Amino acid sequence: FFFFFIPSPKPHLQRHLPPTCRPTLAMIEALLLTIAALVHPAAGYDDSEDDFSLVTCGSTLKLKHKSGFHLHSHDINWGSGSGQQSVTAMKSSDDSNSFWTIASPHGSPTCIQGTPIKCGMTVRLIHHNTKKFLHSHRHASPVSHRFEISGYGNSEEDHSDSGDNWKVDCDSHSGYWQRNSKVRLMHPDTGGCLYAQKEISFTNQNCRGCPIIGQLEVCGLQNCQYVQSNDAYWKASDGIFYPKRTS
Repeated sequence: FFFFFIPSPKPHLQRHLPPTCRPTLAMIEALLLTIAALVHPAAGYDDSEDDFSLVTCGSTLKLKHKSGFHLHSHDINWGSGSGQQSVTAMKSSDDSNSFWTIASPHGSPTCIQGTPIKCGMTVRLIHHNTKKFLHSHRHASPVSHRFEISGYGNSEEDHSDSGDNWKVDCDSHSGYWQRNSKVRLMHPDTGGCLYAQKEISFTNQNCRGCPIIGQLEVCGLQNCQYVQSNDAYWKASDGIFYPKRTS
């Protein structure tokens, strides 16, 4: 059977612009973020070159899978399962819908911008364009029927729950999430982890006529702590990284 996708009731302005305008908006936005983070670091930040090697709270980045695809979302809802905003993995490296911002976990105070993320720390990831939180639950994913991954809530309205929390599983010499190191994102509520396989994608056979053909399914792999799979690893790719805060 086939899965159909429902446009979000509040589409982003960018969806209505001509395609030639979208890269311009993305570049302008990235430039402004760069100026804010790199050119004028706030007091209390160490802007030496080495301190940009860590992923820090407030940084906006792309997560790259070993397949070369990037974690991605858009104003399109799942037509099955939860009906929430869909999350996939996309090959293109220049799409602004692949940016995610690191934030503090649900139920915790807002983390200070520039705070390094320790291995074992719990975070939330906010989709930069739609302000949805990366989310999982026990609804079945549309192709592999593992746990569904979706965009949920609204960061601007503080609409969130514990299903938005992800534990950073990393093995680095510093004890922190480093940009050049692979990590697993573990989901405490379900016991799963963020997972994709190059062999499991959306095609005309399983998603006829849908707008995400060619993208990979991203799902939650069940019992992830007992499974060793390279397909569960992601690496921080392009983005705007705030330097480590020193005070």
